[in-house]
Formats: sequence, C-alpha cells, structure tokens
Amino acid sequence: MTTTKTTLPELTETAIALKDLTLHPLNARAGSPDAYAADDIPVLAASIATLGLLNPLIVQKVEIDGAPAWGVLAGGRRLAALRRLCEDKDAKGWTARTKIACRAIGDNVAAATAITVAENVTQAPMDPLDEFEAFARMMETGGHDVDSIAALFGVERRRVTERLRYGRVHPDIRRAARAKEISLDVMKAFASHPDHGTQWAVFEATEGSYRQAWTIRDRLEKAGVKLGSDLGRYVEEAYRAADGPITADLIEEDSVLTDEALVERLLVEKLAALAEAERARLGFAWAEGRRTADYEALQAYGRTYPSPIEPEGAAAERVTAIADRLVAIDELRDEAEANDDGTDFDALEDEYEALQQEHEELTTGYGPEQLAKAGVIAHWRYDGPQVIYGLIRPEDMVPAGGEATPVGATKADGAAPGTEGDVKEGPAPLEVAASLAADLRTERAIVIGAGLAADPTLAQDLALFKIVSDLWNAHGTRVSWSMGITASRGERPHGKPDGMDQGPTEAIAALRDGVDLTWMDGARSVTERFEAFRLLDAAMKARIVGVAMAEAIAPAELGDHEVLLTHVAHQVVPDMRAAWRPTGEAFFGRIRKAQLLHLLADDLKQPEEAARLATAKKVDVVDYLDRLFAAPFATLTPEQREAVETWCPPGMAIPELRERHRVEVTNTADPAAEIEEDEDETFEVEPEETLDPDEEFDDCEDVAEELPETKAA
Repeated sequence: MTTTKTTLPELTETAIALKDLTLHPLNARAGSPDAYAADDIPVLAASIATLGLLNPLIVQKVEIDGAPAWGVLAGGRRLAALRRLCEDKDAKGWTARTKIACRAIGDNVAAATAITVAENVTQAPMDPLDEFEAFARMMETGGHDVDSIAALFGVERRRVTERLRYGRVHPDIRRAARAKEISLDVMKAFASHPDHGTQWAVFEATEGSYRQAWTIRDRLEKAGVKLGSDLGRYVEEAYRAADGPITADLIEEDSVLTDEALVERLLVEKLAALAEAERARLGFAWAEGRRTADYEALQAYGRTYPSPIEPEGAAAERVTAIADRLVAIDELRDEAEANDDGTDFDALEDEYEALQQEHEELTTGYGPEQLAKAGVIAHWRYDGPQVIYGLIRPEDMVPAGGEATPVGATKADGAAPGTEGDVKEGPAPLEVAASLAADLRTERAIVIGAGLAADPTLAQDLALFKIVSDLWNAHGTRVSWSMGITASRGERPHGKPDGMDQGPTEAIAALRDGVDLTWMDGARSVTERFEAFRLLDAAMKARIVGVAMAEAIAPAELGDHEVLLTHVAHQVVPDMRAAWRPTGEAFFGRIRKAQLLHLLADDLKQPEEAARLATAKKVDVVDYLDRLFAAPFATLTPEQREAVETWCPPGMAIPELRERHRVEVTNTADPAAEIEEDEDETFEVEPEETLDPDEEFDDCEDVAEELPETKAA
C-alpha cells in the first residue's frame, strides 16, 4: 500500500474581524457543539482577556449560506471564548469588529483536514501535578496572589486555593506521587493538613502499609482542630484571646489550632458557662460542663422529667390567649378551604406549630422538689454543644432504706475517685493522653466485637434488645450509646390526628397488649432487663419486634427511591383500602369543595349526587363522603360500590416498583411446620375467636384457582 504525504501550504499571518470568523465545516469538533459550551470556556475567556490570544487561529476562506467568511480550522474553543468576551459587557475592548490574530491557508482540503485533526489529537493535557506546582510557583515567585490567579483563569477562589495546597504538599510526598509510589488522590489527602512536619510524620507512619486517601485524611484530622470545624468555630474567639498557636492554611477555615490541650480546656470552660446559664434560667440545683457525656458516663445518674404544671399570672393569661388563637386558626383554615379565597395556608400552619410549642413550654416544667436535686450537664456532641436537663447525681439518689445508691467507677476505665484525704504519698498513677485513651477504647471495641461474632445467638439477642429498647425508650434514655445499631420511633406529625381512621392504630395497640413486656420492668437494671429478654422464646421475641417495628416506620415518599419499604409494604398491605379509609375530618375536610365535587362525580361515579351537593355547604359534602366511605350505601350501583371501595388518594396508595426491583416473594415459613399442617386437615379456632357469617372473603376465588382441579371440583 502506498501512502501520500500531505504537503502543507505556507500559512499567512493576518488579522480578521471577529464578526467574520465562523467554525469551519471541516473542523474536527464541528459535530460536537457541546465542546464549545463546556465549563472551561469562561476560564479560557478570562485568560485571553488578561494575557491576550497566545496562539493565533488557523483559518481558511469558506462560503456559509452563499456568503464569504473565514472558517476556523484550529481554535474553535478560542473562538467560543472570544465570542463570550464580545458578549460580556464588563469585558472592555472586545467587540464584533475587534481584529483577531489568525494564520490563513489556501484552498488545500487535505491540508485543512490534517491541521484540524492534529490540533485536537496531538495536544497532550497537562499533568495534574504539573498544574498544581505551576499554580504554587505563580504565587511564590510570580508575584501573584490567590485572587489574581482566580481572575486570570476565570475560576472560583476555592478552586485556586485547592490547587495551590496540592502544589505545596511536602516535596518528598510529591516526589512519591510522581514516581507512582502513591496515587494522586493519596497525595491530595496530605494537603488536608497545612504543616509539612505533620504530613511527613503521617507519611512515615504509614510506610509499608496500603495507603488510602480516607485513612490519611483521618490521621491528619486528628492532628489538631481545624478552624472551620464546629469545634474550631466554637472555641476560636477564646483560643485567639489566649494566644493559642495556629498553623495557617491557604484556606483560612482549614487552618489548624495545634494546641489541643488548650482547645480542650477552653471547650470545657465554655460548656461550664453554658450549663451555669441554663441552671440559673430554670432554677436547677447544680450545673456542670464536660467534654463528653456518653452512656457510660451518665449511667450512674438518675433522671427526672418535666411534668404538667399550672401556669400563674401572665403565663396563665398567655396560655388562654394561645388556646383562643389556635381555635381561631382552625376556623380560618376551614373558612378559607370552603371559600377558596387564596389564604396563605403555610403561614397559618407555621403559626399553629409555633403556638403549640409555646403552649407546651408554658404548661410543662420542673417542680420545686425536682429542681432542689436535679441539675444540668453541658457536653460537646459531634456537631455542637448539647445540654442534658434533669440529671440527679448518685449521692442525691437516696432510696427508701436511707442508704445512698452504690455507684460504680466513674472514670474511663477504673476506680471510683476518692476524697483528698484518701490520697497517699507514692509514685504518681499512670496517666494516658486523651488520644491514647480513645485508641484503647477502639481496640477494646474490636475485641468485644470479635467475641460477639463468635456467639451469634447472643449477638442476635443484643441487636433485637437494643433496637426494641431504643424504639420504646421507656426509661428516658438509650440502653447504650456504644453500638452502631440505633433505632428511633418514626416521627409521625399529623394535622388532625384524632380525626384520622383509628383502625390501624387500634390494631397496633391490641397487638402490643398481647406481648410479654415484663422484661421491661423499670425497677430492673439494664443488664437484668437484657437477660430477662433473652429468656423469652423465639416466637415472643418475633412478636415484640413486630410491634416495635410498627412504631418505627416513618412517613416517606414510597417508590423507586425507597425501594425496600415499598417492597415490604406490598407484602403486608396488599389492599390499602381493606386496612384504611379516608375520613371527613382528616382528609375530605381539608380538600377544596370544587375538588370534592369532581371526585364524587368522576372517580366515584355519582354525578347526580355531585350536582345535588353543588349548592350545599362544604361541610355537607364532607359529611356525605365521610358516611359514604364509612359504610357504602345500599343504594349504590355495583360500579359505584366498587369505585368507593377501591378509591385511594394519590398520597396513600402504595406505588409499583420498576421491573428491576420486583422480586417474587417465596414462602419463608418452616417447611416441617407446613408438612405437619398438611397432614392434619382440621382447623383449630381459638376459644375467643368467632366467625362472622356475614364476613366477606374476597380472596376465596384466588384460593380456589390455586387448588388442583380435582379438589376445586
């Protein structure tokens, strides 16, 4: 096969008005217009505005729609950037008549094609590490600062600072990245701490291990407190006032407060001040600030809770005013729904909720006897300070016998503290730093976990006990804060809770009444409750978990973004209307009258009733629908009855899942138990059960269809 060498003609330097330039039909990117709408076009435009056009455009004369023009063979993105400058009113000196430096070629089509392909194929992108170091050199030796670099390239300040930080990582760590000894992501992780010494210490400490970006960041985050973290912001003012050392970073919020001991002392002081302010405000007996207050630390304390109180004076008057306003808001909402007058329902709802909260605060509180013993502890949680109210110190918990309740160890691992008079002379006891103590707790957790993994029965009981205890929370606090397993009741706010269908709620209550809850006796310690729970048989544990899970389900938008709950819902609620009905107070009364009439006429197939009720008050329409759904009228046609018995509001029906999420549910029952039942063809009825002769069995036809033909006959 012979090859023909393309001979490139001479390129002629010229200047062409921007308005006369267009994209050449032969341009390699002509079929990809998205390339000229990319996010980096503004960056290129900013560079051209500051530094000028570094590379001229390569052009050729063309005809576009019969009109002569100059087609850009190489430099389509630069042309897009130039046009952007022309459209930017803040970019001075750029107009459609601005002359653009170009290099023109003749009519050689082969040469034109070769040039445009070479322009887009042969240029190698800049190595990311080269880019990071180049940004750093611009700042260190080029006289630029962060803002000028950002303006030069038309990018956000944060993007520049990130690249500068990567370029200023410890040089030996950057060399390791160039030698492919570590990945680029791992090198970037070292930039999360601004100090080279700290970076190198972590690099050496991880030598020989498999380095991952997240493990490097985790180690560096423990080396001081970042100024932009929740903790850093909380103590910043006091830390600066105490002249605490700060390792500066290009991004101020990533600077590090390096004196951890000073941070801890200032934190506890601020927490103590917060606790004292709350004590004075509410009248408690004592206050305390501490770094942490986990379950282990609080286990020795008692707890008292606010109870209903009778407000007096101005508080009593305010409670009365709130009650009157809540009634007025209810009336306003009803009138607005009936008249459809454009009332701002959201504003009314917000006011209603705020007043309810204020009412609760005014009508509940701590009594004098509670305040005389109880106090508050302010501690630091992961996201900010938290105050725990109503705690009773161990020495104040005196039982009926008159002796103080014995209290176990109160320190991290050991002995209960003695008084000053108990201190004996001798060697100082072993003390460990807070970071080492935290690491020891991590190791201990791993050892305990290994023991649980070897005892699956105990582990299962512990998981079930923890979940159920958290959900019911009968004793005011979680049974343990030291497990990754947590559970909480689903928050179920409802504007008309008393008016909704009470059937499902009553069913849950009946099932809860039928389970053994003696293990939850509040007189028992948490360990005694756990061992009592373990003694229950498997069937009772399953029933308890079922009732607890019934209270755990939170309101959610079901469907493909909540696949698991939707899948389970189809199994436990195959027919929503068989388990629930809309009511007048909770549903129909909150829909506009015009929509109710449309529902009655179209969805429920009763246009005559809709016409009759068109002139009635909304309350009459609501009453009709409430009675209709409570017990479908005998006068309904079969079509109307079916419509009433199957209609479900859009927000209540359980949606179908996409095909890829649908799974055929297999029978999970014990096969041995099924065989036993098959051998015994009689059915046992519990003494308290009765069969209603009028009860409808909608599923009979389905069952019959599943039976063999001989039995069905």
